[in-house]
Amino acid sequence: MYAIIVAAGSGQRFASDTPKQFLEIAGKLVIQHSIDAFDNISEVEGIVLVMPANQKLWQDIELKANKPLMYTTGGESRVQSVLHGLEILAPSVGNTSWILVHDAARACVTTQDIKKLITHCKNENQGGLLVKPVIDTIKYSKDGKNSEKTINRNNLYAALTPQLFPYQQLIDALRKSDKKSTTDEASAFEQSGIKPLLIKGRSDNIKLTYVEDLLLATFILNKK
Repeated sequence: MYAIIVAAGSGQRFASDTPKQFLEIAGKLVIQHSIDAFDNISEVEGIVLVMPANQKLWQDIELKANKPLMYTTGGESRVQSVLHGLEILAPSVGNTSWILVHDAARACVTTQDIKKLITHCKNENQGGLLVKPVIDTIKYSKDGKNSEKTINRNNLYAALTPQLFPYQQLIDALRKSDKKSTTDEASAFEQSGIKPLLIKGRSDNIKLTYVEDLLLATFILNKK
C-alpha cells in the first residue's frame, strides 16, 4: 500500500503568494501534517508527493518521514496529477495494490480515520472514500445571486480525502474519465458505473480553501 499526497494546486482562492500547502500552521508546514498522518500507518510502504510544476519553492523545503518519500510534479488537472503519482509507483506495485490519494490541503486528517478507511475497504474488497453528511441547508442558484430552490440534503455527503482504490482500477478509471469534470478519484469511478464505498469520517477533516480556514485548522491541530 502506498499513499499519494496531491500538493500541486496553486491555491488561487487562497489569496496568498505562497501556496497553502507550504504555509506553516501549528508548528509544521501544512503538507508535513499530512505526511505525518500517513507515516504513522504500518501498511503504508511509501509516500508520493505530487508537487507544483511551476512553483519551485518546494525544492528548498525539507520534508521528513520514516517511510520513503518520492517526488513528482502535477499536471494541468487533478486527474493528470494523480496519474503522475501513479506512474512513479509503477515499478513498486501490483495491479491490486491499494493506493491512498489525499489532498495536501487537508492537514487535519487523523491516522484513525485513515485506518478506518483501510479497514472498511479491505473488508469489503472495494474502493471507497471518507465522507461526512451534509448538515447545512443547501441552496441552488443558477445566477449565483438569487436562491431558486432548496436541495434535499438527506442523501447528500461531502467527499473528503483520503480515498482508497486498487492501483490498476484507479489508473483505468482516471484515464477513461472526463478530465474537466473529475474533481476526485471517486467521481472517476462513478463515471464508469462503479459505486465507491462511503465511510464516515471526522467533520474536522477540513480543506484549507480560504485564508480564514487557517485559524480553524490551527485550532484543530493544536487540540490534537
